[in-house]
Amino acid sequence: MPDEDEIIDNRPPSKSQRKREMHAQFDLGKVLVDLPTSQLKKLALDESLYDAIDTCKNIHKHGARKRQHKLISKLLSDADTESIQQAIDNFKAPQREAIAELHAIEDWRDRLIAEDDAALTEFISQYSAADRQQLRQIVRNAKQTKSPERCKKAKRELFQLIKELVEIKSD
Repeated sequence: MPDEDEIIDNRPPSKSQRKREMHAQFDLGKVLVDLPTSQLKKLALDESLYDAIDTCKNIHKHGARKRQHKLISKLLSDADTESIQQAIDNFKAPQREAIAELHAIEDWRDRLIAEDDAALTEFISQYSAADRQQLRQIVRNAKQTKSPERCKKAKRELFQLIKELVEIKSD
């Protein structure tokens, strides 16, 4: 007598599951259309799928473009979508790292301006190449509220200084 796990595994996927898979393929197709041609050629795609994506890039009418996206989605059902998605994630990984680094720099800038000497001491201990006096002067200029232009300029200058120090440390 078969146990419950075997009975569940023999069932076809539910209608909701099939719809989720179709939407995922449709979204993947949109991502593929938005990829630059140089990255698209690096993917292992069928010639028909590549041609459909190339055609979709040249279509500007909304209805026709949507029909082409549906065709791409249908062609993706025969392709290995997991490997395609993994390759796309690999393309975007350096971009995500750069964005995360910029966010970290912005966080340091905001902390240095908002907090007192504790944040400055922590920053200098982490980035030993920092010039304490120069850093204090720029932070002091950024905290001034008399002239908004000078404040913005000091914040940009502080951002650039932190960015340089982060790049020095990563080298």
